[in-house]
Amino acid sequence: MVLRRPHLLAYDFGLIALVLALLVLGLFNLRSALPDPGLLSRQLLALALGLGLAVGVQFLSRRLVFALAYPLYALSLLLLLLVLLFGREINGAKAWFVLGPLQFQPLELAKLGLLLALARLLDLEGRPIGRVWDYLLPGLLTLPVVALLLLQPDLGGSLVVLFGAFTVLLVRGLPWKHLLFGVLALALLVPTVVWPNLKPYQRERVLIVLDPYRDPLGQGFQVIQSTIAIGSGGLLGKGYGQGTQTQLGFVPFRHTDFVFAVWAEEWGFVGVVALLGLYALLVLRIFALALECPRLSDRLFLAGVGGMLGFQVLVNLGVALGVMPVTGLTLPLFSYGGSSLMATLLSLGLVLLVHRDRTEP
Repeated sequence: MVLRRPHLLAYDFGLIALVLALLVLGLFNLRSALPDPGLLSRQLLALALGLGLAVGVQFLSRRLVFALAYPLYALSLLLLLLVLLFGREINGAKAWFVLGPLQFQPLELAKLGLLLALARLLDLEGRPIGRVWDYLLPGLLTLPVVALLLLQPDLGGSLVVLFGAFTVLLVRGLPWKHLLFGVLALALLVPTVVWPNLKPYQRERVLIVLDPYRDPLGQGFQVIQSTIAIGSGGLLGKGYGQGTQTQLGFVPFRHTDFVFAVWAEEWGFVGVVALLGLYALLVLRIFALALECPRLSDRLFLAGVGGMLGFQVLVNLGVALGVMPVTGLTLPLFSYGGSSLMATLLSLGLVLLVHRDRTEP
């Protein structure tokens, strides 16, 4: 059957509880972080649509989802191409379709389409990855997405896609010799190929990590203010809505890229540990569900979702703490952004669906 009636007892309520907890805390934090209170209604609309998508896909079957993997991947490539032609440039990246009050970022659909396509492609039980040619087809699926993202330009999105593909390959079974060779090749290519071809503003973002005070009123301003806000939170924080650095507007993009700084300043070290604990439990729960799936394709897809989610959390926190270059990645389920929120909820809904149908023939 490709359509079915979902049964509540077939779902993992641990994962559902973790997602709902992060959503509630995220809305609570956004109410304090948003520069315009009117934006909260947009986020609530995106939340309602995202939850509707997550619930709606439960009436599908795992078989139908994987049957749509390649068409969804092809559609995402088409949208990534069209956004370069007809999209609107926001914050230096031409990555958005704008339809009235609604904004849509094709990257979010591309991440999901690529994970499903890779999981279906690499579903070869008992056949290890042993030859260079075994990387050809996964590479041909991944590189067009990365190339189109770099043209926007969206370096952060490209890194998330690459890490998701790497997670799928790692779970599929990478020989340690290949992994070591990849690390050595990366160490060689970064200073000789990647760094010389970075744009001046991208190089400056990397240098700012080493010394944010080289440009304290320019590129380094947001990182400096974010770290000040996080540090000023102390042990217990300044209280809800009482963060001076964030509430007085010293932290730019405090409701998107630097929403973590708002939470840390208002709730302190204790609140940060609690939030990181929830994210860690969420990612670990997704990987635990992957281990319960007998089919390789299911394990690959769930692991890819968990890997992408965890990587995006780490990068966002690293940027807020000033230990990673600014990439424009939001904090999943926490930052303001309709496309990101709806796509994340859809991905988690598919995780629940695939795990639910794991034992069906």
